[in-house]
Amino acid sequence: MQISWFSFSKVLFSLSILVISIMDLEAQTLTFEEQDEGWLLLDDGKPRYFYQTVTKSLDGKYPRANYVHPLYDTNGEMVTEDFPADHLHHRGIFWAWHQLWVRDQRTADPWVCENIIWDVKRVKTSTHPNGAANLEAKIIWKGTGSVKKNIIEETVVISYQRISSSAYKLIFDITLKPLVSEVRLGGSEDPKGYGGFSPRIKLAENVGFYDENGPVIPEEMAIQAGPWINVTAEKQDDPGVVIMGEPEQLPSYQGWILRSENSMQNMAFPGREALLLSDKSPYLRFKNQLLVHQGLGNQEIVNQYRIFKNQP
Repeated sequence: MQISWFSFSKVLFSLSILVISIMDLEAQTLTFEEQDEGWLLLDDGKPRYFYQTVTKSLDGKYPRANYVHPLYDTNGEMVTEDFPADHLHHRGIFWAWHQLWVRDQRTADPWVCENIIWDVKRVKTSTHPNGAANLEAKIIWKGTGSVKKNIIEETVVISYQRISSSAYKLIFDITLKPLVSEVRLGGSEDPKGYGGFSPRIKLAENVGFYDENGPVIPEEMAIQAGPWINVTAEKQDDPGVVIMGEPEQLPSYQGWILRSENSMQNMAFPGREALLLSDKSPYLRFKNQLLVHQGLGNQEIVNQYRIFKNQP
């Protein structure tokens, strides 16, 4: 079979465009900028996320640190909310619970930022030529109410990985080590039992929720769905944010708390019954991943979940 020079040239041209595209992607640089209140990650000069290290509040109320806001999409648009009018204690990408106990004493309500502060002690950052960037922080949960002690030492590792020019992933690897004996964490004390990893994402008017099997309908109570939920502008292939977790690894996993307006989205655990944290290794550890995208197909998300699940 003969191949014309014209056809061969077309193939060479297509390959050259592909190589140039790959080289351009690899040439993009990742940088962390230390700012007055935290750390900003830039991908080729474009913001991706800001990690809040300094305590901020609203007129002295709802003091919080140790969370991500803003989170940006690949077009540079902010996709999270902080101090939203409907729930002033909500903050970007956060992880918190209503109940924090030391022995038989209710010491704080971290969910609403009451009687607690998060003291970010140390931050280490690193970037890699393959389009990855890591931020690791040590945080002390300090009681400020009836119990004025250091209660928990948290380690959080936030790992960024570029997927393409229109998508990236962000992994949150969180470990909680008690600093005093008999520390317990629990969700809301109503039947919803919410608490845990909680993105407060800006929601479109016709927001859509999808798992691997199709549309998911939010309800008042926790619902059972797959290990990830794609929160989109409306349709399944629209731009959005995929929230992933490891339900089988979560103690007393309750399911998904999903809301189509004025709220966060939550993989709830351990529910209304408070969980005693181990004071010996292995400590409580959980991981979540976000895919921020301009439109990912179902199979692409499935593939990304398999990669996430198989990571140590």
